[in-house]
Amino acid sequence: MSLTERMVLTRVRRLTRRDLRQWVHEGWVRPAMGEAGPVFDEIDVARLRLLCDLRKEMALPSDALPVVLTLIDRLHATRRDLRLLVEVLAEQPEDVRRAIISHLQSRASDDVP
Repeated sequence: MSLTERMVLTRVRRLTRRDLRQWVHEGWVRPAMGEAGPVFDEIDVARLRLLCDLRKEMALPSDALPVVLTLIDRLHATRRDLRLLVEVLAEQPEDVRRAIISHLQSRASDDVP
């Protein structure tokens, strides 16, 4: 669903127009650009809600936001990569999966102090 700036402000009540425009300017939210201006999707709205939580509810300083957002983005990318890896592994023959599990268990036991 494509949302205009006004629609986003209606959905995220604690978000101000000033904050919305600032966060887009900073690149913390990256809406698509339409003929009439920025066009937001549901992922943008979720990120704006997260920014409101971090900035307004948790009083995170503005200079810390890029660091926290980068860490969150990396975590999501890692989760996506792991999900893909699990799917690919599930498609492998049983003997390959058993060998991988055995190797992982061996490596994990090597790491135990």
